[in-house]
Amino acid sequence: MESSVNSWPLIVWLLPIAGAVAIWAFGPQLRRLAGPLATAVLGAAFAGTLALWPAVAAQPGGVHVTMFSWAPGITVGLLVDRLAFIWLTIITGVGFLIHLYSMGYMEGDRVEARFFAYLNFFIFAMLTLVLADNFIFLLVGWGLVGLASFWLIGFWTERATAVEAARKAFVMNVVGDIGIMLAIFALYATFGSLSYADVFAKAAHGPGAIMTLIALGLLAGACAKSAQVPLHTWLPDAMEGPTPVSALIHAATMVTAGVYLVARCWPIFQHAPGAMETVGVVGAITALGGAVLGVVQWDIKRVLAYSTMSQIGYMIMGVGVGAYSAGVLHFYTHAFFKACLFLASGIVIHNLAGEQDMRKMGGLAARMPVAFWSMLAATCAIIGVPLFSGWVSKDAVVYQTLAHGHPVLWAMGVLAAAVTAYYMSRMMWVTFAGTFRGDEDAAHGHGHVPAWVMGLPVAVLGAGSVVIGWLNWPHEGFAEFLAPIFGGTDVAPAAWGGEFLSTQIPLFIALIVGAGIAYLQYGTAGALSGAPERLEREADGQPAFLVNLYYWNELLDALFVTPARALAALCARVVDPKLIDAVLVRDVALDTGIFGLLVRRWQSGLVRTYALTLLCGAGAIIVYFAVVR
Repeated sequence: MESSVNSWPLIVWLLPIAGAVAIWAFGPQLRRLAGPLATAVLGAAFAGTLALWPAVAAQPGGVHVTMFSWAPGITVGLLVDRLAFIWLTIITGVGFLIHLYSMGYMEGDRVEARFFAYLNFFIFAMLTLVLADNFIFLLVGWGLVGLASFWLIGFWTERATAVEAARKAFVMNVVGDIGIMLAIFALYATFGSLSYADVFAKAAHGPGAIMTLIALGLLAGACAKSAQVPLHTWLPDAMEGPTPVSALIHAATMVTAGVYLVARCWPIFQHAPGAMETVGVVGAITALGGAVLGVVQWDIKRVLAYSTMSQIGYMIMGVGVGAYSAGVLHFYTHAFFKACLFLASGIVIHNLAGEQDMRKMGGLAARMPVAFWSMLAATCAIIGVPLFSGWVSKDAVVYQTLAHGHPVLWAMGVLAAAVTAYYMSRMMWVTFAGTFRGDEDAAHGHGHVPAWVMGLPVAVLGAGSVVIGWLNWPHEGFAEFLAPIFGGTDVAPAAWGGEFLSTQIPLFIALIVGAGIAYLQYGTAGALSGAPERLEREADGQPAFLVNLYYWNELLDALFVTPARALAALCARVVDPKLIDAVLVRDVALDTGIFGLLVRRWQSGLVRTYALTLLCGAGAIIVYFAVVR
């Protein structure tokens, strides 16, 4: 029985790569069967994940499969404990729904098979990251996820913007990879092992300064992969990829890898207080900063991109203050409502023949009921309407920041909630209320009409946006579920009169204020009269500082991109032709030619000349050893 259980992690892990290889190899022959095959593979992986549950629940340490020993202190294996199991259910379960949706979304694309091969490969990469039982294997998965995202973001290679976005995402993720690599070097030098079990057991005895440096290196990786300040600018640009990519990579899985990393490495951060404070501050700044940028977006996918950045900030803030289970809970609920939002927006975009500008939408509730009701449920979840899933998890994160002694972060979380309620309500009013403001082709439904394979996943995710947060009831059920992982370290005493007075009431007020302002601007009778002219004027009047995204891209260009390009130009125009080519190539060739001319004179073909040369050489050797030495 035990050997049977131990085989399930291997099966779940290898199924997606088997699907990817099969589709890569036989894509032209499979044609329209590539989508069903990739989806079936994910369905089987999800079933395998569920089959693991009894063993994971019965063993506090989870299911551990050792595969091979690579070097002293580096044994590679798979670990499915309760933390990994939570991520597995999202990667395979939500991944299955997104694969199913993609069968309709990508129908007719000339390279549809390649798209599904990339999707399966991404799932394999993400499973490698989550199932790793050591830091080397984690780094392998981390890098593969970056590669897969590069392929998927730039999938439509004919779009220059998509190619540039893919390159930007890859480069910024590599910056984070370097931080993780430096942390791994320090871990091995300090503990002589890279196994989670060994490192976490010894973390309490590690030198404080070294532990802080290790934690900061891991934080750099988390910031890059999870689009946290200051390495966040790639995420909005990544919306150039197909909408299912946005849902899978940039909502449900990849961008939460940083949350998983911090939660997995909690013993390291627990003994690096300065670094842990930094994690919480970075998360709070990102939560508020991302929400503010969402206010000035008109592209529906970019609105959702900045909301993703903001919501991941909540998760990072939660794990940064030590509220690990609250941060993980918000990851779980976010996977449902954000994937639902992206996929529902994909239905809107498809139905409107590719239109993404909300100013050219409106009046779509009756035309697209599945998209409307699903997006409404998911929006209620993300803005924290009571009894919806986001209300449960966001409340847990914000309250725990206060309970762990961070009132400033608590205030930033409440303010970010108000801004989120505003721009998400604004998105719903502008997209679905009023009258249609687009062109006549889209108005008469000449766009792509979504099939049931697109509507069903959206409806399931919409339902999950309502009920999935109930897993935390009663009595902090999620924290109790994760207690074997975190050992009760994330439990904090009640703060400021308890959760209801200190957090639930302020968050409800923030919800009413944010959504109320959006209603007055866009929801009242006649609020959108004169649109789209009114919306165009509103867009022209938005603050340049926000429209230009805090000028962060320009700052990064000035600090890093421009100097790098100048250095490359210097190398291309000066160093390479005048130094390397001149000194190391042309001069060496010239000197060799001159030396050849001199030596050529000895090649006379006369035996007596060669004999004289040998005699002179022998005499020189004798003189050297007999006289000089």
